[in-house]
Amino acid sequence: MTPKEISKEEVENFKKLIEYLKRLSEDGITSLIEKPLLIMLDQSIPFFSHLVMTDVFPEIHRLTINKRVIGKNKRIREINFLKYPPKEMVSKYGRCNNPKQSILYSSFLNFTAMNESQPRVGDLITKSVWKVKGNQTLTYCPIFKNQPLDKNIINPRTFEINKIYQEKLKQYPENIREQIDLLVQFIADVFTKRIHPDRHLDYLFSAYFSNKILYEFENQEIEAIFYPSVKDKLSFENLAIKPNVFDNKYELVEVSDSVCVMDPTNGRGGFFFEGFSTCKSFDFTSGKILWDKDKIYQSEEKIIEMKNKFDVDLSE
Repeated sequence: MTPKEISKEEVENFKKLIEYLKRLSEDGITSLIEKPLLIMLDQSIPFFSHLVMTDVFPEIHRLTINKRVIGKNKRIREINFLKYPPKEMVSKYGRCNNPKQSILYSSFLNFTAMNESQPRVGDLITKSVWKVKGNQTLTYCPIFKNQPLDKNIINPRTFEINKIYQEKLKQYPENIREQIDLLVQFIADVFTKRIHPDRHLDYLFSAYFSNKILYEFENQEIEAIFYPSVKDKLSFENLAIKPNVFDNKYELVEVSDSVCVMDPTNGRGGFFFEGFSTCKSFDFTSGKILWDKDKIYQSEEKIIEMKNKFDVDLSE
């Protein structure tokens, strides 16, 4: 919703508020300030405005670390385990979700999904490819204001979106324009902040604005958030989609599983996987992945080795 005309004094007050919120974000969020901060955000931000776009995203990728979902290094056979988690299982803040709130996180490239998920040596992982049904569009808010820290690199997609945004911003009076830009920049900053895995409360700001974008803004018509990958240093993007929208607009077309045998923690950089199978057959009525037990890339000896070394289980 476009804010009404405002004074320069209101802009200065809003600027002070944003500076205060920035300091809180930089210092880190603790459980002591979590609830008071959420109340303050609801009461102190006088408006909300953001760029809205519509586009077709033909294909998205996910990487599931099996033991994080089913508790062991066993082959996944149910499609639901490759999707978003049930909301009652979500106990922490994420970049685009509150606790007890489910979201479908996805990427456009396999290596971005890999970098986001960070599998470790011994993890059995399942890659899944999902395609849009019938060329349907998504209405989304992009996070676009920050470019990669390496000044020799630009992200061409967020760069072009920023140009569109700057043109649209010109239609507003100067004071409103400045206030909108302060908010949009702060949102970009909290979305592109690197968060330590043990400090989920530090996602509070991006989760708060994600909830506002998806469930309060534009009569809840926003279906997804397009945002740069922090793990890929803002050079590539992710897409967070509402669960019901994902179910209605995307279908599974391919899965493959493999075990991670090298990860970046060894100091040499990069991942390496030993692949087992690829499957394109599914029973959508029962929600099953129809793995072909006779189409496994590895020898029987290799499978036994992986079983002994990493407790990998490909059995029914």
